[in-house]
Amino acid sequence: MTQNRRYLGMTPQQIAILGGLVVLVCLVFTVAGCFFLQGGANLLAPAPQNTLPPQPTWTPHVLPTLTPTETPTPVAYELLIPQDWVQFKTELVEIWLPKEFKKQKPDPSESAMTTDLMMVRFSSETSLNPMIVMVSYEPMIGGSLDAYVDAFVSDPGEDVLVAEKGKVSVNTVEAIRIVLEMRLEGGDIANDLVYIFQDGSTIWYVQYIAQINEFYAA
Repeated sequence: MTQNRRYLGMTPQQIAILGGLVVLVCLVFTVAGCFFLQGGANLLAPAPQNTLPPQPTWTPHVLPTLTPTETPTPVAYELLIPQDWVQFKTELVEIWLPKEFKKQKPDPSESAMTTDLMMVRFSSETSLNPMIVMVSYEPMIGGSLDAYVDAFVSDPGEDVLVAEKGKVSVNTVEAIRIVLEMRLEGGDIANDLVYIFQDGSTIWYVQYIAQINEFYAA
């Protein structure tokens, strides 16, 4: 008669079913509680912050220091004068030469240029022709010094040959250097070394004329 036994008005089968339902309900609440706790933890967690990518650091571009080209300082001309040379000068120019030279009065009819200073060293043991140094000037005609010199050397004169022409620096002063070869009366050959300088609208010539066997030895 065990099957008809009742507990609290319920049969054993009903009690077993009720117990199963209670266990099932407990499991449901346990799982729901876990999900609730996990969601709450997520809600309480700080919101993620957007991290900006690192920005490139700007480095100022420093220009290299430019070293200016230094202009050579002219040497005091007194330091360039050889020993035992003497001074020759006028109101416009001065020049130093060996003491064997003597000042000579130029002949204005011999040149279209104005000769401001003329020095002569008369005949020596190796040459019957005098050695001559002249400083002359004339107004520049033309647009540039190069054009002027080109016109000068294009027609140097009869029995005159242009052996050399180029730009040089004379104690930091720019000049044009020309070497002319010429035939003198009597058939001797002489060289004429010419330095041409520009001073504003004026052209200056410094000439050294010597017989060829003395030209390079002087």
